[in-house]
Amino acid sequence: MITSAVVAFVSSLLVFCILLMIVRGERRRGRRFLLANFRMWLDSRLDVLIGYLSRKYDHFVRYVLQLNWYYSIHSVLRMWLRMIVKLYTYFEDVFENNRTKTKKLRAEKRQIKTITHLQQMADHKVETALTPSQKRRLRHKKLEEKH
Repeated sequence: MITSAVVAFVSSLLVFCILLMIVRGERRRGRRFLLANFRMWLDSRLDVLIGYLSRKYDHFVRYVLQLNWYYSIHSVLRMWLRMIVKLYTYFEDVFENNRTKTKKLRAEKRQIKTITHLQQMADHKVETALTPSQKRRLRHKKLEEKH
């Protein structure tokens, strides 16, 4: 088994070296020595095949891979935009709540500033004032205590 592998390797190496010398000689002379018409036909077919594969590869790279790349970038950017919108909405709600609280506090402050201490005392006096019947009873009680 090893001998057959060695024979195959040596024979393929020999064929490669012979083809290498033939191609080098053909390049030096500028024309083909062996099977010139067949090799020209084969070259034309290979050119057509390579052109077809090249166009398909360009189409694949240009339209399929590039569009997938653009779509992936687009989806990442859309995700970032959604996160930014959520963050913006959160901060906007916080600012709105703060603004509402600030307005209430300012209104209370203005209301408190308009009511002075003397005004508060007068209001308290009115709220705690005795009714006429209570005044009569209190006066009667005070007079009885003196006698």
